[in-house]
Amino acid sequence: MAPPRPSSPLPAWATANALFRRHRRLLPLLLPASSLRDLLPVLSYCLVSGLARNPFVASRLLLASSGLALPFSLLLLSHLPASSLSPFSFNSLIRASPPGLALRLFDQMRRRGVPPDTYTLPFLIRACSGSDPLLCQALHGQGSRLGYGCHLFTQTALMNMYFACGSVVAACKVFEEMPARDVVAWTGMVSGYVDSGMYLKAVEVFQEMRCADDLVWPNEATVVSVASACAGLGSLEYAKGLHSYVEKIGLERELIVRNALVDMYGKCGGIESARGLFCLMQEKDLHSWTAMISVLASHGHGKEAVALFFSMLEAGVHPDSTTFIVVLSACSHAGLVDEGIHVFNTMESEYHVSPSIKHYGCMVDLFSRAGLIHRAYEFITSMPFEPNLEILGALLSACSINNELEIGELVLNKIESVCSYKGGAGVLLSNIYANQNLWQEVDTIRRKIRTEAIARKPPGQSLIATEVPYTSL
Repeated sequence: MAPPRPSSPLPAWATANALFRRHRRLLPLLLPASSLRDLLPVLSYCLVSGLARNPFVASRLLLASSGLALPFSLLLLSHLPASSLSPFSFNSLIRASPPGLALRLFDQMRRRGVPPDTYTLPFLIRACSGSDPLLCQALHGQGSRLGYGCHLFTQTALMNMYFACGSVVAACKVFEEMPARDVVAWTGMVSGYVDSGMYLKAVEVFQEMRCADDLVWPNEATVVSVASACAGLGSLEYAKGLHSYVEKIGLERELIVRNALVDMYGKCGGIESARGLFCLMQEKDLHSWTAMISVLASHGHGKEAVALFFSMLEAGVHPDSTTFIVVLSACSHAGLVDEGIHVFNTMESEYHVSPSIKHYGCMVDLFSRAGLIHRAYEFITSMPFEPNLEILGALLSACSINNELEIGELVLNKIESVCSYKGGAGVLLSNIYANQNLWQEVDTIRRKIRTEAIARKPPGQSLIATEVPYTSL
């Protein structure tokens, strides 16, 4: 029986591979299987013919099955002879495993006499990313004992792992110890600082990268990370400097870069620059539209944001969950109640996006800002899940503004029953009592606040942004 004709082109190396030329029924191993059932015929053939003892075939079987059913891959691994196993076999499983299982696979790899290669430690480190700092240090030591302490792939993975577990100093030390750095290492350092909220440091690393002796050029991922840093700083000067540099090196044509620049300008207050970039984009994807809608909404141009949303629909672009959050927020801030209701009602019926608690929160905020207190409360009671403090607090604040005592009391009771932290809910209700001259109730609720029957609001913090020292990007 002839093997099934591949539906997608084979890798170039496969057509010249003697093993695949002799055994055409192995060809499905080169293409992604849609389900474990699709993989079973070729697996049966490999086991019956004895080809599963071939290290290359065994590694392809494990790779193909690991993306479909990891428990099945582990069962297959336990039945394969040690002679058929290679570092690639274990690497495929380690990279697809959660931290604990990845560590056990690494231990089994050594017990079965399979030596790790240059990719084993990076895969193991990535699998354990975000774990306890002590585990990070243990893996760091393991890399040094195995002789991969100065290997670039391992060092980059270690740096990213230290950032993920919050050990910024350790991540910087690994970066500084790298004998040579490629664009992945530089980008990892920039994005690590961004994820840690150290935006100015991220920009400084990017500037250092541009002046480095090894002539490493930034790629799209680097630019996106630096754009996030500029957005975090809120510096329009840095934003314009990055844009000029991106044009200079020819990366502005990339869609992901343009999307990042639009978002960056919006967060730096450059709404006209964002609008100009968006209008010049010949190709736009969902992220392009969502970024521009968000820019308009966040700068008080709610009606324009909603109009752009409907233009996106006319262009045949289907919104996702994030797009709906952005446009519902725009409706809320612009007071577009009917438009917001229409958008919310079409989410699931037309676009198959199930509303989350964030979408419900936007609707409660929409009704509350419009003074539709009873409508907002009815909407909360119809939600398929319990409201959180953010939603209830928005309604209680609206009750305070509109002097709605009856609903305010109901909302406070709801907050006390479902929220462990009550925020300043009691203060808002006491303000309503005060507006209606109900001083006994004011005194009662204030006493509860003072005795911490209602949790006190945590002390506030303020941040004064000093002038950011500008150096041209």
